[in-house]
Amino acid sequence: MAVLLFDLDGTLADTNPDLHAAMNHILGQHGLAPLPQDKVRHLIGGGAAMILQRGFSEHGVTLSDADMAAATEEFVLWYDQNIDHGTRIFDNLMPILDRARAQNIKMGVVTNKREGLAAKLLFRLNLQGYFDVLVGGDTLATRKPEPEMVHTAMTRLGGTPHNTVLLGDSEADTGAARAAGVKCVCVSFGYRRIPLEELGADAIIDDYADLPDTLDHLMPGVFAGLNSD
Repeated sequence: MAVLLFDLDGTLADTNPDLHAAMNHILGQHGLAPLPQDKVRHLIGGGAAMILQRGFSEHGVTLSDADMAAATEEFVLWYDQNIDHGTRIFDNLMPILDRARAQNIKMGVVTNKREGLAAKLLFRLNLQGYFDVLVGGDTLATRKPEPEMVHTAMTRLGGTPHNTVLLGDSEADTGAARAAGVKCVCVSFGYRRIPLEELGADAIIDDYADLPDTLDHLMPGVFAGLNSD
């Protein structure tokens, strides 16, 4: 038995184009200038409200709790309607998912994105069939970097800390993995607000093609099937 858990934004897929568009839609409604896409990629993480709050902060603007709640719901509504216009799956991911499924490696998604949005995006990207468990940012009372989301997904898939790895891209992922007692592999091409080398990941990959050898080095024998054709 082996379990692979994946973050979504910046790990499974490059969602920045559509989150960037949603951000600038809301900023425009408040009379604020759009932010460049490269700026927004460093604001992603923690869920819609957190992303939007960071966007307003870039303009030195702080909304009241009520106004922020309303802006967040508008952000989510607009994003939900445009969720896959520019989003794409990262290169060399699909062979990994195909091989893992063929080898009966259990897979789940653990994301701070709202569960409904995450489920919709996985469906639109034709990824839903690979994952037996989805834990979203509103599934439980806590979210990453707290450990409960990782514990829940791991347990539902029949895993233990000794046979489970979390794939992520940010401090929320390394924090959650560490708190849950599982290994964490970070992708270098994702979204984060601190330097990659400061994440405290157990391993870092630049390409999904490197994942099988990385896992074999990190947990010898547990994910051996990923190196099979």
